[in-house]
Amino acid sequence: MEESWSRGVISNLELKTLRGRALYAVIAVLLILLSVTVVVPFIYAFTAGLKEPVEIFNAGLKLWPDLPKWNNYGEAWQRFGMLKLYGNTVVIILGGMISQIGVSTLAAYSLSRLRPIGGRFVLLGFLLTLMIPWMAYFIPLYVNIVNLGLLNNYLGLWLPYGVNAFMIFLLKSFFDSLPDELFDAARVDGAGPLRVLWDIVLPLSRPILLVLSILTFVGLWKDFLLPLIVLPDASLQPITVRLWYQTQYFPVNLQMAGFFLGMLPPLAIAIILQRYMTQGLSLGAVKG
Repeated sequence: MEESWSRGVISNLELKTLRGRALYAVIAVLLILLSVTVVVPFIYAFTAGLKEPVEIFNAGLKLWPDLPKWNNYGEAWQRFGMLKLYGNTVVIILGGMISQIGVSTLAAYSLSRLRPIGGRFVLLGFLLTLMIPWMAYFIPLYVNIVNLGLLNNYLGLWLPYGVNAFMIFLLKSFFDSLPDELFDAARVDGAGPLRVLWDIVLPLSRPILLVLSILTFVGLWKDFLLPLIVLPDASLQPITVRLWYQTQYFPVNLQMAGFFLGMLPPLAIAIILQRYMTQGLSLGAVKG
């Protein structure tokens, strides 16, 4: 049985028929076309940074320049101050990840295993926030940040980042799927709620926590609007905001080089850790 389904959506038996081979070819062509639409923009962003400004606006899709200017990337690195921008962004992301994953894990564990009074209504409140466009509460959020004196303060980003209703709901569903026998045995041994969380829940949740960490990293890296209004001080701004300001005053080829340098870290994270993401999502699907 395993051998007959080794090709995924099309079994080996189907591949022996003309119809199966034709369907397999159609699926392969569609996947190749989809891959091209995803990969070509990244290639173009890289090669555009090697061109002269005039070449970028020439008609047609010519990916590789006649005479690559590799020094464009070195110049963009220096003129945009990429090292400083990377440092600011990493500080923001690490604080945001600790805040978001920490709060979500504690909230999900409380709703799943401690079962507080009114927990269903609390979860319903979280889910209702998913139905509201985030722009609807953006102005009240900004007013609260100003009233708390958190402008030009990374706490003004870390606190809003700490609340993620979707992550709480996802972790709660995962915690609900863990065997009750483990928790009963831990209680018999005298373990308290925090000990159970640390010794049982977190080790079993490493795959899904890793996936959520990757998604959080990528999501916070590309965040633009909230850092834009919370951090008007240029020395504190992350790479997305500062590049947007600075690229207005530089040639378009240096802009493209700066943008490509800016998207390298999340791209590298996604490529390197994609295997763990697949494993974590598969585990979550089986557990759920």
